[in-house]
Amino acid sequence: MKIDVFEFDNKVGEVDLSVLTSKSSEAVVYRAVVATLANRRQGTASTLTKSEVRGGGKKPWRQKGLGRARAGSIRSPLWRGGGVIFGPKPRDYSKKVNKKEKVLAYISVFTQHFNNGSLKIVKDFSVSSMKTKDFVKSYASYLKETEGRKVFVISEYDENILLATRNLPDVFVVSKDSLDLLPLFYADKVFLFQSAALSLDERFKQVVKE
Repeated sequence: MKIDVFEFDNKVGEVDLSVLTSKSSEAVVYRAVVATLANRRQGTASTLTKSEVRGGGKKPWRQKGLGRARAGSIRSPLWRGGGVIFGPKPRDYSKKVNKKEKVLAYISVFTQHFNNGSLKIVKDFSVSSMKTKDFVKSYASYLKETEGRKVFVISEYDENILLATRNLPDVFVVSKDSLDLLPLFYADKVFLFQSAALSLDERFKQVVKE
């Protein structure tokens, strides 16, 4: 599929993508997003049960004759300072997503952005300054193109771009070799470098054909 390549608002060429914007599956995207969020959970929440709370070994009062309810421990879950019934314990929340399904999730997200008009292939650029004001001044047309969250998928790790954009709350930069599904999924606009698009298309093509 031929897709236009832009430099700011000017069309400067076309790029042929056969896989990157070819198919979409909401079910696969859903499973991948859920797995990504689950894998980021620490799972370290922990509470003490009745047997783990310190103290409570002595029976508070005798069993009969006082007119009060029976009590065997001051660490009963019914008492203040007692244990917790069915409270959280450290656990592993991680979910597995196989390689082909993960790739299909990325293809689906790019396809949905393409169909919605929120994907734009842009000519590769680099910045000589790591200052945010210089980036905003030079690439204002990209930043003003749409409201909301914007994601730049760059070709290679570029420290200047990362440093220049990290103080912009609605801009996220990721390289093609370290893609993150969540920023792409929640993005209102995706700017994809031309070389990154070709590289991702070729990489995903190999996985889909397996």
